[in-house]
Amino acid sequence: MSIIKVVTNIFCCFLFFSTFGQNKKQMNKIINEVANQVTSYSERPVYGIQVNKSGCKMIIEIENGLEYRFTENSGESMMLPLNVMLLNSGSKNAIIKIYPREGDSLITKEAYVNLKFTLAPDKDSGLDEYNEIASFSLPENIGTLELPYFEAKIPLEVEVPFNYEIELNKAKDLKTLPSIENKVVKKYNELRNVCKELKEVNYLQECIHSSILVFNTLYDTTKEDIKKGFETTPALIDSELYNRDFLPIENYEIQYYAKNKIVALWQKNLNPILYIKANYKYSDGDEAFFQGGDPIFLYWPEGSNELKVW
Repeated sequence: MSIIKVVTNIFCCFLFFSTFGQNKKQMNKIINEVANQVTSYSERPVYGIQVNKSGCKMIIEIENGLEYRFTENSGESMMLPLNVMLLNSGSKNAIIKIYPREGDSLITKEAYVNLKFTLAPDKDSGLDEYNEIASFSLPENIGTLELPYFEAKIPLEVEVPFNYEIELNKAKDLKTLPSIENKVVKKYNELRNVCKELKEVNYLQECIHSSILVFNTLYDTTKEDIKKGFETTPALIDSELYNRDFLPIENYEIQYYAKNKIVALWQKNLNPILYIKANYKYSDGDEAFFQGGDPIFLYWPEGSNELKVW
């Protein structure tokens, strides 16, 4: 082996370990920043949604709050935490929005939705302590109604120890800002470029407020909880994916939330606009296809000169 090649290999190894060390240091900084901004609450109620749906697409939005989207044409069944969608305590409406599945113009008889809203007294409560506080089922005759869209509102009473409405009350009303849509698109493109360039630490830093919110509302507030939460790499910045292709930030729909204090862009098919298609390999070497995205919500916090990830 030539001296030049040996030196090159040594230099490449140095760069690798140098970058690894820098990333580890930056990750520890992010973890510490999150840990310093979460709260250990004496009461930790957990609200959840048991979702069973098929034959349609669905959005569950907390009025004046955020939302979950279920965009698979096939069946979906899961238990999801509602806490991350809640801004504060009080009377809420869960808005259930039903759309036709891909390829259909109307909601068909195959559409099925059953939702159970639950409350557990504590994060560590057993399943036998979860109580049903509300429910919703799609009308059995939905296929005969020939509807392109169906909506229902489910009233909820929630009591949580956190209050993010205080922060949002100080944030800017986005609809009053000039050229707000251009600013939103610019921010999404910046995030898209960070993902394309696999800048993991930069992406996590951009989303740090979102991380704080999730850890705090789910009461994962110990240093160990937070470290464990960052062990999984989001698909958008996962270097194990290859043939990576990001959707352009165009042909989108813009939606405002929380009394115009939060905004997001979505594809026309209801999927996130920050979206990747790629390949990956199983441990046995078989190749598979992946597609998916991150729902990104933006706001303009007090004292900031730009949009930030909520």
